[in-house]
Parts: sequence; structure tokens; C-alpha cells
Amino acid sequence: MRKHGISKTVALGSVIAIIIIVVAVALITLNMSRQEQPTPTLTPTPTPTPTLTPTPTVRWPEKLLGGGATFVNPLMQKWAYEFQREKGLFGIDYQSIGSGQGIAKLKEQAVDFAASDAPLKRSDWEALKSVRGGVIQIPVTIGSVVAIFNIPGVDELKFTQEVLLKIFDGSIKKWNDPQIVELNPQLSNLDKDIIVVYRADRSGTTFIWTSFLEKVSKGKFPSDLSFKLPDEEADKTRFIGAKGNEGVTEAVKNTQYSIGYVELSYAILGRLPHAAVQNKAGNFVKASTESVMEAVKSVVAHAKLPDPLDDWSGVSLVKLEPASPNAYPIVSFSYVMLYVENSPEKAAALREFLTWVYEKGQRYVADVPGYIPLPDNAVQIGLKGISYIKT
Repeated sequence: MRKHGISKTVALGSVIAIIIIVVAVALITLNMSRQEQPTPTLTPTPTPTPTLTPTPTVRWPEKLLGGGATFVNPLMQKWAYEFQREKGLFGIDYQSIGSGQGIAKLKEQAVDFAASDAPLKRSDWEALKSVRGGVIQIPVTIGSVVAIFNIPGVDELKFTQEVLLKIFDGSIKKWNDPQIVELNPQLSNLDKDIIVVYRADRSGTTFIWTSFLEKVSKGKFPSDLSFKLPDEEADKTRFIGAKGNEGVTEAVKNTQYSIGYVELSYAILGRLPHAAVQNKAGNFVKASTESVMEAVKSVVAHAKLPDPLDDWSGVSLVKLEPASPNAYPIVSFSYVMLYVENSPEKAAALREFLTWVYEKGQRYVADVPGYIPLPDNAVQIGLKGISYIKT
């Protein structure tokens, strides 16, 4: 009986043990199976990259080529230097070849822009209206033309406008002519021929000077880019031609008893005296920053100027003689001229440089003797002209 009970107990324990072993083996097997399965890698959903519109890159030319007026050359060289220093985008190569040559190069389309102290003649403006969209004409600065002289021991002279006319048309031939001596008694014993130096090239400075002489002569002295020599053959030996403001400056400097006409900056840089000229108010005034500024206040700031695409041939600050008692009477714009239509690179470069000239370059004008900044109405005309540039 007891043996039978023990057998039953042993049998039950064996069964439980077997169950425990089977469960343990199953758990071990399951765990091993899990370990053998690779752990799944979770790949993050990629964020879509936004599509960016590329910013167009401006292709600048190596340089802009300009040419023309010697009148504006000292200032243009200053602008070229400062623009390159500030921006470093491209160079400005300006050639001082005279207004006439500048206009000729513009007609030949051999320059990107021309500079001239004389606006285009109406006939030229009309002829170019059908070429590359026409020509934009915009003033870039204001300067003055002065009578420089070389008389040993004499640093001051004064002239009425009528006496200057007679010197340059050949009517007055001697420095001790009574009409000169009346104004300048120190010349009473100077029995010397007056040597007149004029521009031999077609020149905007000549245009300004002859516009002045034409006004004084009431239309008898012809206004042009070329200087008209006196009709008397004998008088022509007293007249010397020279190229550029630079050439006239050097000729006067090297020729005693001579007189010539140049832009004020050349007189200052060449250290040559220049004469005081009687103005509309009757005062004798020398050209200076202050006296030219007076002329601008008196005329330019209130003048109605044409559109940059219009005819500028009728614009003459000389003929609109300033009434201010302190104004120097022979002042003028100097212009930049360019075509409306240009290559994409040149159009971008012209807009960049000329906008800089009007918005920043005017502050450098005072650094170059003989020029003054443009008044606001002329600056706005310039910026309007730039807006017409296209490809």
C-alpha cells in the first residue's frame, strides 16, 4: 500500500520535471530564435528638397570703353579709379580725344559711351534715332572755360566780354592796345603781339568758347566745334593751333605773350593764371568753385531740361547768362552719350557705372579742381536716361 503511494508520487514528480524541462527548452529556443532575427532598421522618411530658382549671375565685361571730351577727362579719370576701387567689377577705359572725335566714335559704334561738351547737332540726333534705339544724352558735370595767359611778371588780367571777342577774332593785335590798357594799366608799355592759342581739333571746349563769342558778337562769330581763324592771312601767323586742353595748356605755358582757352581744371593743374571776365551784372569775376556754383544757382537749378532721348542742341548755359553779381559767365554742361540698345553685358555695366556716377560719383567732383556737382534736377535727368538702357 505504501509502495503504491510512493510510486504515484514519484511518477507525478517525473511528469512535472519533464514539463519544466520542455518549457525551459522552448523558452531557450524562442529566445535564440529572436536573437538570430536581424533587428529591423528604421529608415527615416526623406524630407523633400525645395526646388530653388537659381539667381542669375551678371556677366560683366572686362571694361567699358569711353572716349571724347578733354574737358571732362580729369574728372573721368578720377571716377574710373574710384569706381574700380569701390566695386572692382570691371574697368573704365576713357580716352581723352576731344568731343568731335568722341561723337565720331559714337557714330561708328566704336565706343560704349562718348563724352562731349557740345550736345549732338539736331541733324546728327535725327540721323541716329533709327540706330540701336537712338542716343541717350545726359549731363554728367558742370565746368567753366577760362582765358589762360603767359605774360612775364603778370598774374592778373581782366577783360570785358567785348575785348575778349576782339582778341579772338583778330581785331585787337597788341597787348598795349588802348582797349586792353584801359582795363589793365600795367600793360601800357607792353608793345608785344598777342599770340592766340586755339584748339586745332574739333572740340567741345571750342564749342563752349565760340558759343560765348557768338553771343557777344550777336551772331557774327560762328559757334562750332572748330575755331574760325581770322580772314586776314597776316593775322594767322599770330594764331597757334594745339590739340586738346592738354595741348593748349602746354602751348600757352611754353609761349610768352600768349593767350588761350581751356577748362578751368587745366589752368589750375597747369599753374597758369586765368583772367577775370565781366559778367552780366558788370562785375569782373574769375572762375572758381564758388563763382561757377553761383552761375549754377542762377541758371541751371531752375532750367527746364529736355528728356534724355530728346534733342539737346538748343541747351546752352552760356547763352542763358547768369544774372548773379558773383557768377562767372562762361559755364557749361559736359555730356555722356550712349545708345539705348546694347549687349546684355554692356547694358548691365553701363547701368552700374553711370548709376554710380550720379548716386556716388558726384561726391568726388570736389576732389578735382574746376568742377562742381550737378544740381538735383540734372541728376534726375541722368538717372532717367539710365533707365532707358536696354538689350
